[in-house]
Amino acid sequence: MNRLVVYIIIGLVTFPGFLLIMAPASLAVSLVQSSLGRIPNLEIGQVAGRIWSGSAQIQYHRFPAQLNWQLAALPLLIGKLSADIRLRGDGLDAGFHLATRGGTGRITGGAALIDARYINPVSIDYGLELSGQFSLTEVEIAFADNWFRDATGALHWPGGPVLIETPQQMYQAGLPALSGNLSMSQDNLRLGITGQPTRLIDLTLKPGGWVEAAVSFAFMDMAGISLSGLDVSGEAENREETAFLLEEKIL
Repeated sequence: MNRLVVYIIIGLVTFPGFLLIMAPASLAVSLVQSSLGRIPNLEIGQVAGRIWSGSAQIQYHRFPAQLNWQLAALPLLIGKLSADIRLRGDGLDAGFHLATRGGTGRITGGAALIDARYINPVSIDYGLELSGQFSLTEVEIAFADNWFRDATGALHWPGGPVLIETPQQMYQAGLPALSGNLSMSQDNLRLGITGQPTRLIDLTLKPGGWVEAAVSFAFMDMAGISLSGLDVSGEAENREETAFLLEEKIL
């Protein structure tokens, strides 16, 4: 009789874990479906595997990629998600570790190589067409209540040709290598881009989903862009001042 009780208890304890481990990968996708749905032009296709080890075919604009994940099973039993994520496509290779519980979480060990083709569908709408490949390293992001709380990371672009469209004309420029740093400024996610050591562009994502781009006189001079009635070749101490601001709601 005592053995029967023990077996029943073991069954009650292990059965939920068995169901969780054997759950289809589509369950994992459904848990983040609403968050992924906020990304414009992102589509989720075929899902395969189990919730703890699966993959999903996704498409961003016209570019297909495969998302793979490996979940640690034991944390799931206490309501915590711990996963290694990998995203691969033609000209795209990104990976990071995600740990989350409730409304808080952290991304660690983030790194990515991103071809400009993935950025241009968005940047072209703002008059900028890029080339080459961007490298992201040492990305660490903390989030809570559906927004960023802390962020660090480094961006590198080796330089190359770019097309810049202004109301006056189209410019083709060859830019040198650029670097960027990811950070938080108050409640805003900020990417500061420099041509060492000069400030060129500040990109700021605000909680309401608005992005602000502050373009400096130094970038205008580097790209050979002139604005009607505006001298961009002033004294060096003024080169990092903002020449103009662009703002757009993207989320």
